Amino acid sequence: MLLNEAQAALSDLIEALHESLDDYQDNLQRLHHSEIAQEFNGAMNHRSQLVEQLEQDARHQLNLRPRAADTEREDFHHIWSKIKSLVMDEQHILLQERAEQERQLLAFTARCQSYDYPESISQQLDQLHDHLTDQLKQIKQFQKST
Repeated sequence: MLLNEAQAALSDLIEALHESLDDYQDNLQRLHHSEIAQEFNGAMNHRSQLVEQLEQDARHQLNLRPRAADTEREDFHHIWSKIKSLVMDEQHILLQERAEQERQLLAFTARCQSYDYPESISQQLDQLHDHLTDQLKQIKQFQKST
């Protein structure tokens, strides 16, 4: 199915959000700091709800179907993160990677917000933007305190 630019942007965002959920799950298994783990778990659960609703509305209102995940790219990023953690402080790397991913997701979200979507999707994009901004602020706080 060929997608228009707005559909492609939303599809890219949804795929990136799913990758971020996988990364959060991986990070929870590697974190040894309970406060950060608790925050990540809460953020992951909230994000999961946002993604589920966004995906459902995209499917119903835009006839947008989910894409298959790029498992090779995900595996590469996972292995690369593990290798870096052998050389550097793992918690520092996890926070750095989380912050970078949140910035990328904010960019994807901003790209989507430049298109005209049905009101419910636009509202969800606004909620997602707020969630990502809050999460990035929280990660920066953790980076300062560790």
